[in-house]
Amino acid sequence: MTGGQKAAAIIALAVVALAWFNWRMWRQFRAAKAYRAGWSEADFDAMVADNGVSPAVAALTRELVAPYYGQGVVPHPDDDFARFLMIDDEEVADLVEASWWRLGLVMPTPADPVELPPMKDVRDLAVYLQSVVTTGRTA
Repeated sequence: MTGGQKAAAIIALAVVALAWFNWRMWRQFRAAKAYRAGWSEADFDAMVADNGVSPAVAALTRELVAPYYGQGVVPHPDDDFARFLMIDDEEVADLVEASWWRLGLVMPTPADPVELPPMKDVRDLAVYLQSVVTTGRTA
């Protein structure tokens, strides 16, 4: 196999993997949209309010994670970052940094995934953001 053939095989493999990933995400969000046909932003707010999250922080959380969802899909507090949204700890740390800026606060140090409390789902992010608003602490 020549160098050009190897490169073409690697590129073809990457294209197939990307297509599979996109198809899987599309199918997952389509199923979520069908399953959550009656789910609304008010439902999300009510569920996180059970954890002591204010309406303002609930709205901020929804806005932060909305780009990871397909159009017409409202976030659910139990959506797992790693398994459902395919978000790693670094991206969660980026969401935390963006939230500090949106809250009008100055983050004392850049968000480090190791320093942040474990956040496995959207509810954990909302609860953490509420703790930041309430106490002004980073962890």
